[in-house]
Amino acid sequence: MSMVDIADDGRCGYAVSTDDNPILLNFSSEFSIYEQHHRLCNQSDPDHFKSRMFSLHIHSLLGMSDSLFIVSRLRLLRVLKFSDTQGYIGTLEFLFQLRYLEIPYLSLQMSERFENLEFLFVTGPTATDPLFSNLPKLRHLYLKTPSRISKDWKIPQTNSLETLSGVLVDNLNDEKILRCFPHLHHLKCDYGKYWNECPDLSFLTQLESLKMTFYGWKVKFTEIKFPTNIKKLSLSNFPCQRMSSVGKLPNLEILKLQFLNFEGENWNTNDDEFQKLKYLKLRYLKFEDWNTSEDHFPTLERLVLEGCDYFQSIPSELGYIPTLQMIEVHSCGVIVTESAMKIKEEQKENGNEELTVIINGLK
Repeated sequence: MSMVDIADDGRCGYAVSTDDNPILLNFSSEFSIYEQHHRLCNQSDPDHFKSRMFSLHIHSLLGMSDSLFIVSRLRLLRVLKFSDTQGYIGTLEFLFQLRYLEIPYLSLQMSERFENLEFLFVTGPTATDPLFSNLPKLRHLYLKTPSRISKDWKIPQTNSLETLSGVLVDNLNDEKILRCFPHLHHLKCDYGKYWNECPDLSFLTQLESLKMTFYGWKVKFTEIKFPTNIKKLSLSNFPCQRMSSVGKLPNLEILKLQFLNFEGENWNTNDDEFQKLKYLKLRYLKFEDWNTSEDHFPTLERLVLEGCDYFQSIPSELGYIPTLQMIEVHSCGVIVTESAMKIKEEQKENGNEELTVIINGLK
């Protein structure tokens, strides 16, 4: 199910459509409530909006809380996105056809009505009360504010959850609850400062995308167990002493690292690591020397460095990776910038004019 992007050019207050191309209307435009308009986006003054009559066939409604007065009439609504629901909670109880819901708050009483809901995005602070037993078809859950997985969640054994974003893992029981979601493909989780075990997510055998952030950690672990099927991995404040557990992931294609401290201020890579990696982003890393070779990243296409103030230079060996297309340097020192340009010149002299180097925010 796709969302509709509505252009705001100052002329229209709302948009409706009967197909994939929304129709933009002025406030002076008139349209019949009997026409089968399927999409409505409110960007207008609430008084203008309330003065209109709308089709009962609308399937998608995007806008502000002032638009919620019409929700109870739209029994066929499948997509609902609002920034505020204060005073309108009761209007949602008849929306049995909802598939997509983006809302600041969700209570247990509300979730009991949404048995067909597949996508839930909670944009405000939440106590994670939506029980999965009331959302049997839920496939994607996004919590903007990191929230703990309650041990009181009634999670059915046959749940279909594929995306879980915004979960706080603070103890071993929190991690064990993740075992209730064996079909996860995408996971974003924050490990709290009270966690003192070596994280083990190897049981999530279908996981393809993982984003982990570690807060307030003083303990460094020798290894962290990742699912071997991961293709995209993002690590922030990663407390691991060695990167071998990351480098040996057989299917890893995208790797983003930020705010990491390497043991001994060096990063040493090996021949059997990062064999399928295509994209590598290093952001605010505290290491000086990167000891590597073109054989260590044989399929790398794009390298991005940002804010790596301690970094001495980009290894010239990386320029000889046959698949490398672009090097980006953002807010780094002169030495890093000069090493990137040197790689470009060396490759040009060797007949490789395809390599692109982008420099932004020189320090």
